[in-house]
Amino acid sequence: MNFAILFTLFITFLKIGFVMFGGGYAMIPILRYEVVDRNKWLSDDEFIDIIAIAESTPGPIAINSATYIGYKLGGFVGALIATIGIVMPAFIVILAIATVLTNFYHHIITRSILFGIRAAIVGLITVALITVIRGVFKDLNTFQTVVTILIAITVFTAIVKFGADPIILILISAVIGLAIGLAGLI
Repeated sequence: MNFAILFTLFITFLKIGFVMFGGGYAMIPILRYEVVDRNKWLSDDEFIDIIAIAESTPGPIAINSATYIGYKLGGFVGALIATIGIVMPAFIVILAIATVLTNFYHHIITRSILFGIRAAIVGLITVALITVIRGVFKDLNTFQTVVTILIAITVFTAIVKFGADPIILILISAVIGLAIGLAGLI
């Protein structure tokens, strides 16, 4: 067991967990920087695949990503350590908020800090969106690009306009992808 890798996994995901304001999507640029650019644990393609898998499986995207990356680098123990690392800050922060912040929620300093954090989250989610879009369209041919755009627009419209169930839409999209793949069009 490589303890240096396990320690680095824990510290990396602990750090990500402490700055993960805004949830999983806002964390994507931070996670990408740490695992692709800084530590070179994943390629860009692997990272996009991890995000797709983590988003498609039950549970928070951050925890799913940490668990997968931890497993890839350190097996079961690596998965456990990375998962604990990413969850621990949220547990500590929520505990602190529940015990302290509720008394100061309406204070101008608290409201101002939260206002600034919300604005940063919009930027981080936008970066995540652009990162995922670039990764998805990177190696597609024209047919694949058109189908991907049509599925994305259909899913977006079905959810926003009709309140469709996202799980059903993911399953339908998977079936469409499978059909296209089995037809030899991918």
